[in-house]
Amino acid sequence: MPIRLDTRTAALVAATIREWTRAVHPGVGAGPAIPADQVERIFTRVIDELLELAGAEPFPVPAARAIGRRLAESPFDRTRMLAPASRALLGLAPGEPGSLIATRWAFVASQAIDSYAEALQQRALIQQERSLTEAVSVRVQEIAALQTRLRHEATHDALTDLANRSLLQERVRMMATDPARGVGLLLIDLDDFKQINDGYGHSVGDEVLVTIAQRLRATCPPETVISRYGGDEFVVALPARRNTLGELAMRVLAALCEPVPTAAGEVPASASVGAAFCPPGRDCDFSDLLRSADRAMYSAKTAGKRQFAVSELDVQEVDPDVPRSRYAAVAG
Repeated sequence: MPIRLDTRTAALVAATIREWTRAVHPGVGAGPAIPADQVERIFTRVIDELLELAGAEPFPVPAARAIGRRLAESPFDRTRMLAPASRALLGLAPGEPGSLIATRWAFVASQAIDSYAEALQQRALIQQERSLTEAVSVRVQEIAALQTRLRHEATHDALTDLANRSLLQERVRMMATDPARGVGLLLIDLDDFKQINDGYGHSVGDEVLVTIAQRLRATCPPETVISRYGGDEFVVALPARRNTLGELAMRVLAALCEPVPTAAGEVPASASVGAAFCPPGRDCDFSDLLRSADRAMYSAKTAGKRQFAVSELDVQEVDPDVPRSRYAAVAG
């Protein structure tokens, strides 16, 4: 049964379907054109089913991929529809921010598009075996490249190329399955970033964000997943053992508190960091871990910024014999 949509989401879906239909109609296929109302009904069913899957547990990868494969079948089997389908599904942002549907939609849609691209690739491979023409070979390569790009775009931030929220949560769930190591989380908030945007302009602000992302990549260990979680918020997650978060937080603070060179000259930068830790063998709920890191980050902000703090509960879990002051420091 289709899910009930709020007014905003329903309007967004309807507009997406109209644009998608206009992109592929008229002249669908090499045979007689399919009526536009039939095309709209098919696209409506596809989006309705994907929205229902976005709100389902567990994560419905096979079902989403089955929907994608249907797009390669009749009546669209002779239609160049990969680009419009990608724009329609990956460009849709349904649900309230932070809701399950909003969080899951990018993954559900990317699974459908990924499966659709695979079906097209398989069909092109069959054609290649029959004709062995250079044109078909080029098409296969184009589809493979597009498939890779779409998968990446669905899971990464467009400005910084860091992981987005959906990829971060999936990676944290994978880290939590390690029986030998826990999961460490750093929530990084740039200090007074609004003043940078107001004083220098948003283009300079974007330069600062890109440089911050580069510094985080250079500072964090290879197993770390780094995410741009909000406008000026970043989240770092990594498989961790006891007493490692404080050391990493200190390195991050030192890296982020250096001025950033931009087109407008050097721009001062600093950050406040909150850390949280989930020990191995314990249920690791991403939302709880993030809330814990958020509380610690605001403690660092309140203490004067340019600092890091570990949530009180996590300090005890990391090492109950180490005093609280061991886990809070000011960047030099």
